[in-house]
Amino acid sequence: MALSALAGPARAAIVIQGTRVVFPADSREVTLRINNPGTGPVLVQSWLDDGHADIPPEKVQVPFVLAPSVARVEPGKGTVLRISYTGEALPADRESLFWLNVLEVPPKQDSTENVLQFAFRSRIKVFFRPVGLTDVDAAPARLTWRLASVDRPDGKAGKQLAVEASNPTPYYVSFGFVEARLDGKSVLMPGGMVAPHATQAFVLPDVRPGSHAKASVRFEVINDYGGRSTEEKPLTD
Repeated sequence: MALSALAGPARAAIVIQGTRVVFPADSREVTLRINNPGTGPVLVQSWLDDGHADIPPEKVQVPFVLAPSVARVEPGKGTVLRISYTGEALPADRESLFWLNVLEVPPKQDSTENVLQFAFRSRIKVFFRPVGLTDVDAAPARLTWRLASVDRPDGKAGKQLAVEASNPTPYYVSFGFVEARLDGKSVLMPGGMVAPHATQAFVLPDVRPGSHAKASVRFEVINDYGGRSTEEKPLTD
């Protein structure tokens, strides 16, 4: 606690220019810029993973090469990350999901004072999109939503009510939030994502299964560019 009192507020220095990366299958590479608007240099390590965030970078196996994997970014400057596809087979009928990690480590302080230093890691989605998939903007409207009874997420006995999204499209659909409206009351849930040709349940906290005459779902969709739009649909049992 004493060390914490001596430390200033912890802030990430590196800014990623984008909230996600879309890699078209017919592209040789895609690029992403990172900037350092801070007042000191930052050492940055970058790598991709397949969703297993706890695996060390040197043990991750993905069909991509990222360069530079390590870079020093001067204050007020930036650098460009280049992602290249190595050609390994990936599904041709749907998107594949990977994650870009950007780890920033501030330089060691030459000081005799007690100072806490933090290494910040940011992770953003990388969607590998096969050739021929061209109607991504229509995907959110094709989702179907229903009320479902699911096991309690805390492992205790009993059921809880959930809003379940079914995705018949070949795209991942990301949500900023999901809000259920049941009998005039609203229940707001954090965002998430539903995979291609899959379902995803959003558990309603403290709501038990039952009959709801008027039920709908309002959800915020995040597109390829990080833009957000809101849609509403009825919920079926």
